[in-house]
Parts: sequence; C-alpha cells; structure tokens
Amino acid sequence: MNNFSSVMKSLRKQRNLTQEQLAEALGISCQAVSKWETGLSYPDITLLPIIADYFGVSIDYLLGHDTGRQNEEIEQACSEAEKLFESGGYVQAIPILRKALVRHPGNEKLMYTLAWALSGTIRESPDNYEEAILLYLKILAISTDVEMKTRVTRDLVYRYYTKRELDKALIYAQSLPPFEVCREYTLGRSNVLQGRELAEYLRSNIRLFGDAMLECLEYFSWEKILSPEEKLPYTTESAREKTELLKQVLA
Repeated sequence: MNNFSSVMKSLRKQRNLTQEQLAEALGISCQAVSKWETGLSYPDITLLPIIADYFGVSIDYLLGHDTGRQNEEIEQACSEAEKLFESGGYVQAIPILRKALVRHPGNEKLMYTLAWALSGTIRESPDNYEEAILLYLKILAISTDVEMKTRVTRDLVYRYYTKRELDKALIYAQSLPPFEVCREYTLGRSNVLQGRELAEYLRSNIRLFGDAMLECLEYFSWEKILSPEEKLPYTTESAREKTELLKQVLA
C-alpha cells in the first residue's frame, strides 16, 4: 500500500472534502483519515471496497496499481457504447457498461453513459428508465464536476418530462444556470478571445444561438401547440416568415 496515502489524499482533495467530511461519510474517525494520508496506518481490508465505491474508482486504483489501465478500460467501454448508440444499439451497450462498472464501481463517466443507454431502452424495458434516473441522482450526489452535474441535471429534465412528472422536470430545469452566464455567451462578448480565434468562436455562436432561435420559432409555427392568443404578438404565418429569414442568415 505504498501509494495508498498519496492516492487517498488526492481523491479527497479532488472532491474538495476536509478530512472531517470524509471521515463522516465513511463512518470512521478523523484521526483514522489523517493516519491513512500520512502513511501511519492503513484501512482494514473490508473498508477498501467501500472507499473505492465512494470515490468511484477501483480498488487497484486506490492502492496505486495500474491507474493507466483503469482509464483505458473506462474509455474503451464508453467508446464501444457510444458507437453502438449511433446505430440505436442501446440494448447492446448496456452489458458492456455494466461489466465495466463492476470493475470500476462508482465511476461517473461509466454511470452517466449507462444511464444514457438505459434511457434509450424505455420501450424494451420501462424499468430501465427508473434505473437511469437513480444513476443520474447518484452522480449528482457524489460528483464535484460542475459540467457533469449540469449535464445530468439537463438530462433529468427530459427524463422526468417523459415520465410526465412535470413538477420534478421544472425543478431541475430551473436549477440550471441562466443563459447569460453560459460559457459561449461569456467568451463571445468578454473580449477574452481575439483575432481569428474570436472570429471563429463568434461564427460558432451564431450557428448555435441561431439554431436555438429556430427551435423557439417552431413552437409558434406549429398549429396545435399554442393557441392564436398565446402566440401574440406572433402569428403562425409571421413565425414561419421569420424562420425562413433566419435560415437565410444562417446559411
């Protein structure tokens, strides 16, 4: 366990946890965590699976053994799954991801990819949808990755909408950051980027935001989603005209 101390300390700091918080989560004393991180003592072997699961790593990783191989296995499983997703092979992707999670319990990327696969099999097995939501909620509970948590929150909006649990969908939607603090909007108007890099970023934003505007206009273009009164000051015809003009701008 020569490398256990440094790995343990690194994992704790990655989660922005104090020794006291980690000790409370694991149900042990703060002194025990301190001794582990300084190499004065090591956890009982029965605790290793619990610690590994908490941090989303394998026991081998926790002990400092072959971390590169772990990352390769995780990337390979996710890559295989994503290729299957391209052809609608969500069912086929599930056992690949489950097998990888057995070896690397609690890994956020594997859990997220599995949740995505399970979400794509609602017709084959409605229970899979429930499992997907549980995985999303577990990621939210353990992750310190802001982008991952935002992505999971977005997915939960759609999952609860599909289940017609609109109250829950609305709660998660309202917890997402507002448009004016998103990366694309901020970088596009802050002058942090310059020259060709700025020009390329702005072109990308025009396409990104333009596509979002088109999606909004579609709601006003369709006949059955909004009533004529709800569409005001738009009409179905004016929305369709604006849609065509915007498509020309984005062409």
